[in-house]
This record gives sequence, C-alpha cells and structure tokens, in this order.
Amino acid sequence: MTRIEGRRGNRILRGGLKRVLAVLFVPSVERDGTTPIDQDGWVDAALEMFGRVFGGATAFPKAKGVWRDDERGGALVVDEPVVVHCYTTPTDIEEAQNLATLGAFCRKMGREAKQGEVGLVVGDEYFAIREFGVE
Repeated sequence: MTRIEGRRGNRILRGGLKRVLAVLFVPSVERDGTTPIDQDGWVDAALEMFGRVFGGATAFPKAKGVWRDDERGGALVVDEPVVVHCYTTPTDIEEAQNLATLGAFCRKMGREAKQGEVGLVVGDEYFAIREFGVE
C-alpha cells in the first residue's frame, strides 16, 4: 500500500483507496468496420453501470485503434473507441454479483453492437470477450 506523507509525517491524502483499474473500450463501429453504432448510448450505459456497481467511472474522448479480426481472414477493423476508466477496490471487483453485472454488460454490448470482441482490462489483465451468448 502506498502512503503519501507531508514533511512532518501528516497524511496528505485521505479517503478510500481504490487501486484496481477496470478499463472498457466502447467501439464506434460494428465488426464490419464501417457501420456506426450508438456509441454515445453505450458510453452512457457503461458509465451508469460502473457508477452503480463500482462507484463511478470516467469516459475519455475518442481514441484511434485497430483490431485484427482473425475470423474474417485477418481483416483490420479501424475504430475510434471511447475508453472508460473505473477505479475500484479489490473487494468490489472480486464480488461475484459485480463481476456478473460487468460480464453481462460486456456480452450485451458485444451482441447488440455486433462486435467480434469486447476489450476489458481489469488490473493488469486484458480480457478478450468473444462469447456473447443470448440472455
């Protein structure tokens, strides 16, 4: 655990320590690389889910990315994802119901936004969610 102190040993920063970063990439296009999705709607839904389940999140403006779709012969899908960051506690990210909610959201977005993969980072691990199922 990191402790930040002033010159006289007084603790400068107080409050809850949220040290696990979850990052969700919200795509701008469908898997075909050309059909736009309702990105603003998905960003708002992601922010609401992260806020309700983990206490908050921040969406960063569009980035530029590329994803290789191996199931379509290695076609490159150029995208402008919005990156949603959520800091949470180890306890909250490991709670089964919270993980179920996060997983269900990722699968729903993948299915409804017609994706080949939904990218989710938790801590230092990247999860390439490709099985969207029917819920």
